[in-house]
Amino acid sequence: MKKPLLFLLFVITTALFSNIMAQTITWTEKTEAVDLPTGVKFFEGIRESPKFKGWYLEVDLNESEIALVPYLAKNGTETITTFASRENTFATINGGYFGGGISYSSLVNPGQVLAQNISSLTRNTKSYPVIRSMFSINEDRSMSVDWIYHFGGGIDNLYSFEAPLSYNSSSDDPLAAPLKENGELFSDAFMGVGGGPVLVKGDTLNVTYNEEIFWGSGVGRDDADPRTAVGYTNDGKAILMVVDGRQGSSIGISLPELGQLMIDLGATEAINLDGGGSSQMAIGDSLINRPSGGSFQRSVATFLAVVDKDSIPSAPVVDFEEIIDTGDEKATVSQGWVESANSGFYAETPSLIALGGDGTTSVEFKPALPDMGLYELYGWWVTSGNRALKAPYIVTHSEGVDTVYADQTINNSQWVKLGQYTFTGTESDKVIINNSGVDAARYVVADAIRFVGIEDNIGISNETELNETPSSFKLLPSYPNPFNPSTTISYQLNESGTIKLEVYDITGRKVSTLFTGFKNTGTYTHTWNADNNASGVYLIKLNMTNSVSSFTDIQKVTLIK
Repeated sequence: MKKPLLFLLFVITTALFSNIMAQTITWTEKTEAVDLPTGVKFFEGIRESPKFKGWYLEVDLNESEIALVPYLAKNGTETITTFASRENTFATINGGYFGGGISYSSLVNPGQVLAQNISSLTRNTKSYPVIRSMFSINEDRSMSVDWIYHFGGGIDNLYSFEAPLSYNSSSDDPLAAPLKENGELFSDAFMGVGGGPVLVKGDTLNVTYNEEIFWGSGVGRDDADPRTAVGYTNDGKAILMVVDGRQGSSIGISLPELGQLMIDLGATEAINLDGGGSSQMAIGDSLINRPSGGSFQRSVATFLAVVDKDSIPSAPVVDFEEIIDTGDEKATVSQGWVESANSGFYAETPSLIALGGDGTTSVEFKPALPDMGLYELYGWWVTSGNRALKAPYIVTHSEGVDTVYADQTINNSQWVKLGQYTFTGTESDKVIINNSGVDAARYVVADAIRFVGIEDNIGISNETELNETPSSFKLLPSYPNPFNPSTTISYQLNESGTIKLEVYDITGRKVSTLFTGFKNTGTYTHTWNADNNASGVYLIKLNMTNSVSSFTDIQKVTLIK
């Protein structure tokens, strides 16, 4: 009789334990307690055993007045409430993984790749190529979760794959790197945020933890941790979820449990985003959860935000563009450079790096511009903590030679504007990157340079433009920008009126009044000498009023000392 009794007790105990573990989460709608637009609902979930506390937003993208947009943090990382306040978001969750102020996960805006999923990881002292995942919002507002790989910078090098590489937790040897012919150009890419691993694919729990190589990363598959997830339903609703943990009110949740939870809420596909202390949700500029207790906020690199439809970024409009990579014929590379092992370089030529020195190590970029005119100049580099704080870009243009300095410890794998210049359209135009003035313990990066013709200005010199009768009210591009210590600010008036030309810092504090008074129709210039101001971004504000009209225009300038 003892054996059956013990067996019966075991069965009863197991059943009771299973029943406790199977306790359902009670979700309560809290939409009326917060300020959210039509189409967005807010829920809080609680479970007593095991302890669980989480929140999710249901965002109906069938509602045309709202949008779901991924964002890159300013200057590497920032807190979620700082970001939400600046961008005036309705609600926000954290995005994907990062380190050292660099996003390790993709961030796609219309026509632009602002950050890339890492393409390889070091495990067991070996480099493992890896395909990781991204949540996408397409132009028609449909959504998808895809496994993607960047074969270089730019939207034309973003490819999707039917599956990630077939690693397992005991993979001793790296697999071969992906090939373009085995994937498909991600032609539908409109906006997206990377993370991983995939949780749900095709209505089925499908946690590709091993395949996306999260083993050895500190991201546990079965650990009960704070988590962030995003997914979508078949009827066009996005689900943005944050789960708390490690503070008494919740023990967190494992990745398989998170995936099942998303399925229970109707998700047909879902992806995990960065978790732990990075798991954060804000409504307006108020933090909803406390991932590590108190008022802690970890600065993060990317965000996914619910915003007004007018906040959807526009694809860049380019009248003329020329990109020169270090591997191109128009780039002359001296001795002293080595290839960087970091991913995120432009196109298929790895970034080149060199320690600071006397300037003899250089790359010269020689464009073939179609005509004399005003062009925007951009640089691309791969960021790391040991990169140059003031990498010199020496620009030869129609009005002489300027040196622009870039902080290459930030703004990873994206086009960074270096300024606007009137180039001659002849062989005298060039940009040189070298290692002069760089600390001997830091590396300067040479990767790619981009020239963008400003519409209606190619083939027109500044003098001709200034002599024409203005057809509109506007601030013209300040020159140089970035600058040190002075820049010339030009504006045109198609009506007479009282003018205020002022300078504000990025916090909105006025730092200088350049002009106040009456001006007739015409084009005018003023010089701002910022010798007594700190490096940073400033706003030039122009206001004109008269008896029938009032106009305001604002532009950003960057002071680099």
